[in-house]
Formats: sequence, C-alpha cells, structure tokens
Amino acid sequence: MSVPVATMDGMTTPKYPLTELSDAVAPARERHRRLIDSAAAWSASHGRHTDPDHFALVCAGAENAWRPPDQTLTRWTRTGTHHVVRCDIPNWCSMNSTLWPASICEVLWDWFDFLHATGRLDSRSDPVAELRKPLACYGWLDQDGRRLPQGAERQIPCECFLPYRETAELLGEIVLRCERSGEEPLDVLRRAAGHAPVPRWSPAGDDGADLFGELDPGGWSDGW
Repeated sequence: MSVPVATMDGMTTPKYPLTELSDAVAPARERHRRLIDSAAAWSASHGRHTDPDHFALVCAGAENAWRPPDQTLTRWTRTGTHHVVRCDIPNWCSMNSTLWPASICEVLWDWFDFLHATGRLDSRSDPVAELRKPLACYGWLDQDGRRLPQGAERQIPCECFLPYRETAELLGEIVLRCERSGEEPLDVLRRAAGHAPVPRWSPAGDDGADLFGELDPGGWSDGW
C-alpha cells in the first residue's frame, strides 16, 4: 500500500487522494469533544492557539496505539509517548489517507501541559518532565517545547526506549548495592556498556595512609 512520503520541510507528499485532516479526525473530535475543547481553550488562554483538530489527532493516534490496556488519553508513559508520535499517529494517518502536521511533537507538548496544568494527567503517568523527553529528542524541540533552529544539536540524550519507572527502580537498586559494596554506581553501568571504570581519587591522611583503608570492604555496618 502506498503511504505519504516525508519531505525536507517535514510535510508529506501524497501518492493517492487525500482526506482533509478535519474530516479524518471528526469522529475522534466528537468522541472527546469536551476534553479537546477544554484543551483548545487552555491553549488559547496561554497564547499557543493549537488547532483543535491537531488535539483530535493526538486522541485518534493514542486510541490506535499498540499499548498496554491501562494507557489512556490522560495516562501516558515516556516510551508510550515515543511510540505514539513516531508510529501510531503516522500509521493512523496512512490508514485514513490524511497528512499529519509537522508540528505534531509541539502539539503533544501542549497536550501534556494542558493535562498537567488542569489536573487531568493521570497520577499513574510518568512525570510530565519525562513525557517531554521523547518529544524533545524525536521532535528536535528545545526545553520550552519549541522547534530548534535548523542544524542545531539536540539538547538531551535519547531515552525514548527506556521505561522511566523500571529504569529508575533498577538504578536505585544499583545505588543501594554500591553503598554496601563501596563501588561507584557509574562503574557498574560502564562495565555493562563495555567501558572501563574511571580511576577514583581517594583522600589520604597526613601520613599518606588511605583514610578509607580500614573500612569493611563489604560496606557500612548495620550500625550506620
């Protein structure tokens, strides 16, 4: 099946008759009218004026997403955000013979800001700062959610494929184990990535002895 082809300006070139975006998203806009109208009003009140049809596209793409059953229009994860913007919205548009806006990452940024500011973001979602990361990475946005100048480098490293909560929990476990062993947590990660540990600086006493030389190599005792 033919699909739209991306061009240099971020728009798409059709290879078959197209449906206007407003017509394609009309069912989604009707299903979620109250939420979308509230988002559009909030956006306008903050000087952004995001097209309600673009918010409807977010809803349509999220509904079409391959996702866990507990993910909804108001419950989002970092990896889910990346999948929706990179795969689910383009796939939905291809199946419905319509084009997605080049500003879709900015639209999702506004959607998250709206949900967060109005108390609609599900408390089980990843923190809003984490939801913004795949938008800044994949969409080449700055820390205010605006498109970076052409040729500018991304401002954050890619974490699009790392589940936020599990990653944070695993890192926390590594830190706790390293507190007991005396090992540097980053050295554990460096070894896992095939890198050599970084030499550690150890302060010494006046006599040149290592101040930490007599510590139990197994870590602090239970008394600490």
